[in-house]
Amino acid sequence: MKKLFTLLAAVVVAVGMMAQPPHHQEMGHGHGPKHSNHGHEQHFVCATPDQLSMTLQVVGNQSFDDKKLEIAKLAVTLGHFCTDDLARVAQLFSFDDNRLTFLLYAHTYCEDPQNYPLLRDAFSFQSNYDKLMQALYPSRR
Repeated sequence: MKKLFTLLAAVVVAVGMMAQPPHHQEMGHGHGPKHSNHGHEQHFVCATPDQLSMTLQVVGNQSFDDKKLEIAKLAVTLGHFCTDDLARVAQLFSFDDNRLTFLLYAHTYCEDPQNYPLLRDAFSFQSNYDKLMQALYPSRR
């Protein structure tokens, strides 16, 4: 029963993220980083504070990293998260290897992946950050 509730809660979080049109999310968590689009300034669509809070709560309420990982991946797949948001979710994992797995997976869905090099503080050990950077940017050394 608890497993069903957990998965249902994760789906509710994910669907809630999809339910709001992007124009309501544009000024989400941290207003989203800006970038230039042929001379026009544009905001990334990031999770709203409520969406991020709910995701952090649902993921954080799990006892084990494998369940946290399952739910966090679902939320990221269906939501709009920026690098800062992903760092906060990654901090909920007990072990660096799970943070690494999550952040590697989330990169594909991240709204501002160019900011991934700023994730050093998401890891307990420099070596795991180095693994992330090597996996994502193999030509950088």
